[in-house]
Amino acid sequence: MRAILPSLLALVITAAAAKLPSREFPIWEGPAPGARGNTPRDIPTLTPHAPRQGKASGALVIVCPGGGYGGLAQHEGRGYAEWLIQHGVTCLVLKYRLGSAGYRHPIMWQDISRAVRLARAHAK
Repeated sequence: MRAILPSLLALVITAAAAKLPSREFPIWEGPAPGARGNTPRDIPTLTPHAPRQGKASGALVIVCPGGGYGGLAQHEGRGYAEWLIQHGVTCLVLKYRLGSAGYRHPIMWQDISRAVRLARAHAK
């Protein structure tokens, strides 16, 4: 567990019975602020992963996979989410915009901030 903490940016939010979509969804309505195009690389999304019915602890973690802004490490997204849902934690895996697609700071933080706002807005 200690090895994953440096590369996992997780924001824990109380989210009992959160009303979020059951599959990947864009975090911005319409084009994202500062979008350079409309390809999948330009559309930040959240992918929910929920524990089995009756196992949810009421906690939610936003998982932001690492990759040095050049890519998103798949094992740090879905892999961490799968481990967390086994422990009753609902997860939202963020696909944020990357430097390899021409984005620069603070675009990544805008995407992360938006994900947090969405999670809080849908928390019970």
